[in-house]
Amino acid sequence: MKSGASRPTAERRAASARAPTLEALDMIVHTPPYAPARHRARAWIAHVLLATSLLLIPDRATGNEPGRDTAAPHRVEDDATTPVGRRPEVASPSLVRRIGSDFKNVFTTKENLLTVGVGGVAALIAHQWDDEIAAGSLNSELDEDTALDATFESGQIVGGGAVQVGGAFIVFGAGKVFEKPGVEVLGRDLVRAQIVTQSITFAMKLAFGRERPEDPSNTLSFPSGHSSGTFATATVLQRHYGWKVGVPSYAIAAYVAASRLSEARHYLSDVVFGAAVGIVGGYTVTLGLKDERFGVAPLPPATGWGLKLTWSGSCPPPSR
Repeated sequence: MKSGASRPTAERRAASARAPTLEALDMIVHTPPYAPARHRARAWIAHVLLATSLLLIPDRATGNEPGRDTAAPHRVEDDATTPVGRRPEVASPSLVRRIGSDFKNVFTTKENLLTVGVGGVAALIAHQWDDEIAAGSLNSELDEDTALDATFESGQIVGGGAVQVGGAFIVFGAGKVFEKPGVEVLGRDLVRAQIVTQSITFAMKLAFGRERPEDPSNTLSFPSGHSSGTFATATVLQRHYGWKVGVPSYAIAAYVAASRLSEARHYLSDVVFGAAVGIVGGYTVTLGLKDERFGVAPLPPATGWGLKLTWSGSCPPPSR
């Protein structure tokens, strides 16, 4: 049985870990996308500080984490200070351990393999229109200062790492710092999705070495990181909150993907496969969610490829 004297010490350690997290949150939030280079560099340093600080804060759950399987958890010893009727705390796997499991599940989950297969076939089909679209009217870089250029200009920011990766850490950090379990769970899944998705995306960029449409000297075109990042976020949001949130989230992801074509940063096949990578990343980190309201997964029936639609009851959003 743990003594009560050890609890204040643990609380002080957690508080000391939260201090740099709050400073990093403030620096990231108050750094605009078009800030000078030195300010953006400080913001990225803040990202690293934020990530490190969050990993140092104890990751604990009460055993009632919404929508999660909590089989065989490690139970902390109860003592006389535990309120009557309250369940003893359950030690939750650390973020690092969860991410390690995520990378394993990416390549061992049937739904992911099917998604990659469908995405690969779709990218091969789209490849025949790559050059046509890159040289066509959708490419606003051929004639800048047009309505089309202005329409898709924001996609660079929305799908960028500062918003997708930084935003995920901000949500996770806010849940940790302000002790909001529902926000923390969502933020943790967003962080895991971005780490998995961006790692796979960057590895594929190095492996394929495809030239960008507007800059042959840049060989990081395939797949699109903006597309994969935004589709990963959309998938996590859909898995947590259903299609009421999923539909607008996927619409934003599609807008970002289209903006990569308009800005001549990617070919059509780049964004198509990038979307598949993002869906895989988002699905992987939410495998533990239960009672999914409505699900869509690729299905290879005997007569050809198709989609599997599932309905399994109500799925309330994580409690706050």
